[in-house]
Amino acid sequence: MNVSFAPLSVEAADILSAGTGVDYARFWPFPEPRWFCATSRDDEGRVAGVILCNFSSPFEAEFNTAVVDPRCVTRRVLRAVFTALFSRVVRVTALVAPDNMRSLRNVVRMGFKMEGRMRLALDGKRDAVVFGMLKGDCRFLPGYAHNQAAITEIDHGRHVQSA
Repeated sequence: MNVSFAPLSVEAADILSAGTGVDYARFWPFPEPRWFCATSRDDEGRVAGVILCNFSSPFEAEFNTAVVDPRCVTRRVLRAVFTALFSRVVRVTALVAPDNMRSLRNVVRMGFKMEGRMRLALDGKRDAVVFGMLKGDCRFLPGYAHNQAAITEIDHGRHVQSA
């Protein structure tokens, strides 16, 4: 058996579509680059924050952040990032460590919805709380209508629904 480490061919995309029921051919050719990155720097040129997104499939991006100075994450930056992301994908996923309370609060504030928990999903060593965002969930895009649905709170890795 021969294995090829090359870009997905049209034939392989057709087989993938037939096997999964997802029409990968409609996304052909896959847009490049696979990564989207926004870096903020302070007045001295030091990195204050990074948003890195991996286009894990033609319809999904994985959202990652590292913030040194919270002032770098402005509404304007987030509007630009989510506008770019939702011009290419239908959903954005964020994986957060259950004990990272700051990140858990921030993804909920951004409009992500808790979807569950994945075992050992962070670097194969730590569990993750899974959050997803659709375009209509994104409070930084025009046309956002605040959803009055229940808010999910995180408590030491367990979730509790509150009204």
